[in-house]
Amino acid sequence: MRYRIVHRSRQRVHLDLAKRRLTGQEADVLYYTLIEREDVETVQVFARAAEVIIRYRGEAEADLLDCIGEMDLLDQALIDNLPAVSARATNEFYKDKIADKILLRLVKQLLVPTPVRVVWTIADGLPYIIKGIKDIFHRNFSAEIVHASAILASLLTQDFSTASSIIFLTDVGEILEEWTYKKSVDDLAQSLALNVSKVWKVEGDSSVLVSIGQIKDGDRIQVSIGNMIPLDGIVTEGEALVNQAALTGEPIPVEKRPDSDVFAGTVVEEGELIIQVKGVSGDTRYDRIVHMIEESESMSSVTQSRAEKVVSRLIPYTFGTAILTGLLTRNITKAASVLMVDFSCAIEVAMPIAVLSAMREAGRHQITVKGGKFLELISEADTVVFDKTGTLTYATPVVEQVVTMEGRDENEMLALAACLEEHFPHSLANAVVKAAKDRNLNHKEIHTKPTYIVAHGIVSTLHGERVVIGSYHFVLEDEAAAISDEDRERVRRMPAQYSRLYMAIGGRMAAVIGIADPIKEETPEIIRKLKENGIEHIVMMTGDSERTAEAIAGEAGITEFYAEVLPEDKANYVQQEREKGRKVIMIGDGINDSPALSAADVGIAMKEGADIAREIADITLSGKDLQGLIELKQMSRLLMARMNSTARFGIAFNAAILVAGIAGLVVPGTAAFLHNASTIGLCLRNMTELLEEPGHRSESDSAPADGATAAVALPVPASAT
Repeated sequence: MRYRIVHRSRQRVHLDLAKRRLTGQEADVLYYTLIEREDVETVQVFARAAEVIIRYRGEAEADLLDCIGEMDLLDQALIDNLPAVSARATNEFYKDKIADKILLRLVKQLLVPTPVRVVWTIADGLPYIIKGIKDIFHRNFSAEIVHASAILASLLTQDFSTASSIIFLTDVGEILEEWTYKKSVDDLAQSLALNVSKVWKVEGDSSVLVSIGQIKDGDRIQVSIGNMIPLDGIVTEGEALVNQAALTGEPIPVEKRPDSDVFAGTVVEEGELIIQVKGVSGDTRYDRIVHMIEESESMSSVTQSRAEKVVSRLIPYTFGTAILTGLLTRNITKAASVLMVDFSCAIEVAMPIAVLSAMREAGRHQITVKGGKFLELISEADTVVFDKTGTLTYATPVVEQVVTMEGRDENEMLALAACLEEHFPHSLANAVVKAAKDRNLNHKEIHTKPTYIVAHGIVSTLHGERVVIGSYHFVLEDEAAAISDEDRERVRRMPAQYSRLYMAIGGRMAAVIGIADPIKEETPEIIRKLKENGIEHIVMMTGDSERTAEAIAGEAGITEFYAEVLPEDKANYVQQEREKGRKVIMIGDGINDSPALSAADVGIAMKEGADIAREIADITLSGKDLQGLIELKQMSRLLMARMNSTARFGIAFNAAILVAGIAGLVVPGTAAFLHNASTIGLCLRNMTELLEEPGHRSESDSAPADGATAAVALPVPASAT
């Protein structure tokens, strides 16, 4: 691409691209290709002038100029790398829209003759008046009625200048409000967009794990229980129940059979599907996320809904005050000034932006929040229920010991276990697969199709013999696998802190795999901080043995724990706590945590866990540790304070404008300006960060835990076993 250097200074270069102008796509290709470079700080693209200004780091100018010289703005590879929605294009669109509005206003005021200007103002005001009349007819006492009345009053008194100013300021205010809302939704949607890197591609009779970038239209992929469907397609084989809550908001799973359509971002709850891909673009998925955000009732918090009800009741009073002012003062200007007061804008515009911005900020802290009401519930929560594995402990446990029976080879048993577990990812399954990989064990699939039994384990067939792998309860009790007294003693001597996977072949114990799942280093500190931030009741629930649960709870500082629980036990416990009047947060990462995540006031999933847990959960923590939980609690508290202050200021400031209008201290144009300026000011303020920066710590957070000691674990209640 040809260019000319217009100006250069220290670590800054201004280029003319030798084109008349850039298309929107060309401007995006230039912007996003350059901004992704590590040596580039900022990029400004001027599409109409075909110019670009780049600020860079170090001595990168020569490399940058070479890159631009070799760049082809029509290169399909560069075009494919563009985001689903361009923030640059959005900003330019609204900047141009405001610039055009201001330019038109100047032309109208300075160059257009007065008679034409009057007709122009009447034509601009008619849509507002018609909309207001329609709202009155439908008994919808909206802010549009107030605006329409102010414009109509100015026109009837032949104060065309005031009417023109009201229309102009209202139009600019609406553009700015739409811009801030659009930007907040787009930023949030980007943070929620699907991010899947690997898929199982079906090749002949087997499946191969490949990068999602290698999948093309017409390819077939396999999706098993608990996993997210990564691409749109049509079912060719299998039957399954698919959770489509991400798209429809409906939590009840939908049955999918051959010839059924399936969509990216939905999750297989039961069964397994072979899907023929019919779309590899993320655009449709992105559009659905945006639609979900805009339509979801969960976007409005209880505080916002309560405030909206208050201001909606104020609108008739505003209208009545204007009429009364006009009758008593015989001054239409004062009445029109009163009509410019709109209590609803600060609530209906600024408060949703506060919620959207908080959700976007949560994304910067590696926290995905699916609705504003969950942030409010977090601020009110007094109880936290933790799953153990992958939540309080590391999400990447390691295999420490393999005990085999009846002379079986240790590596062969580990390879078989990995072959079974890789189809149903969980933290323990991942540990087995990694251990086999670290030992360079080739675990070619020689078994039949595996079946996952929730909260128990996996069943398959090997050379005609039934193979099961899972918990002690599943393998030794439900399956009644035979084990000698000597082997039972060897298993008993395994360290208590190991989680154990039991595997049996042909009804006889074959191996027990000991997996170390050490507690996360930050867990005791997180438990302490939760208590400091108002969480009165902290509980740990796990399907592991009582010995393992007691050891982990003691290290974490949790005094109430439940061991060997089933998924329904967790869900029942959460429901019981809610019935007691507590606000419950449930934190888990596995398929077996899904019922409890759904039952809680707020379900929080860990990123490393099962797809279905993340899909059902209201919030996902994607960070390396649980610090995000503390940041979430702090952020929710600050958000609620911001929303309450927004409501108070919006009502108080507009009440002041109303009083000033009655007193004749402001004219309608000034009232419109003050009203719109206050709304935009609140919007801009509500778009700022709640916390200082990712990793923010308050003074109380950074204080050392004086005299902290390990708590003694309580006995496991009988009802939990």
